[in-house]
Amino acid sequence: MHTSNLIPIAWILSLCLCSLTANAQTWPTKPIKLITSAAPGGIVDIYARRHQPHLQAELGQPIMVENKPGASGAIAGDAAAKSDADGHTLFMGSQNELGLIGQLGVPVRYDPIKDFSVVGLTIAGYPILMVNSQLGIKTVPELVAYMKAKNNPTDCGGSGTATVGHFVCAAFAVRTGTKMQYVPYKSNVPAMTDAASGQVQLVSAFYSEVAPFINSGKLIPLGVFGATRLPLLPNVPTMDEQGVKDLELQSYTVYAVPTGTPVAAQRKLNAAILKAANHPDVMDKVKSAGGVYFDMNLEETQAWQKKIQSRWNNIVQETGIKLDK
Repeated sequence: MHTSNLIPIAWILSLCLCSLTANAQTWPTKPIKLITSAAPGGIVDIYARRHQPHLQAELGQPIMVENKPGASGAIAGDAAAKSDADGHTLFMGSQNELGLIGQLGVPVRYDPIKDFSVVGLTIAGYPILMVNSQLGIKTVPELVAYMKAKNNPTDCGGSGTATVGHFVCAAFAVRTGTKMQYVPYKSNVPAMTDAASGQVQLVSAFYSEVAPFINSGKLIPLGVFGATRLPLLPNVPTMDEQGVKDLELQSYTVYAVPTGTPVAAQRKLNAAILKAANHPDVMDKVKSAGGVYFDMNLEETQAWQKKIQSRWNNIVQETGIKLDK
């Protein structure tokens, strides 16, 4: 083969490489869509809009929040999964949309695990198990003894079927060998109100929801389903500290992109998310809500989410919970 025949090929390859490099350097080239399953005004929507101006400043493009509530998150998850994998679509999803939904009996048209790459953490939280103060129970061992001495199951309230509260109540009963009857409510507020008045004995919720009931003394926090104690409840031990092992049920919300999104774009997104999440007006919201946050690069974020999601998937199998069709 003549050398002259190789020149056009080398020239073409050089142009392709230059084009790829230019695309990586110039991304993003248009507004970025941020899809969430939360309704406007919901807690996830609030965080999306808190992050929005800081992400815009870092990425140099408008961030357009799109609320797609319904079908337990399947509508938003499907829309995000079917979007172009070019880095211009972000999905703010939780352990539900990114794993559990496929096991709960909800019809989904996307693969919660295979169709997404996680690029950054928004917020994580540890649920708290609380008891009506009139029972005089102060610790998890005391609760277990009380439940085992009863002939009837203990009522545990929470917000709906197959929610975090439901899994917390059911998993606690399985791990402690006790009998529990889950009582679903439309939201955590009426569940906590009934627990405070003694209509149900137990309730599970996050600190931001239950703080007024704890401060009034009507509900006693018995244990945190986390790796560590909550900074706002330093005297409330974890489940592990009280003998209930391997029951860390960390709720999370993360940013994800459709699988196949260029890694260079994923890294830039991760860097922008880190800066947005650490901005004072965002971090103050996380701390006041009793949430937790970890600075993690792209690989650390993906490994962390995979580990936490695996725990949730195991809990679904262990409890056998399904959504009502």
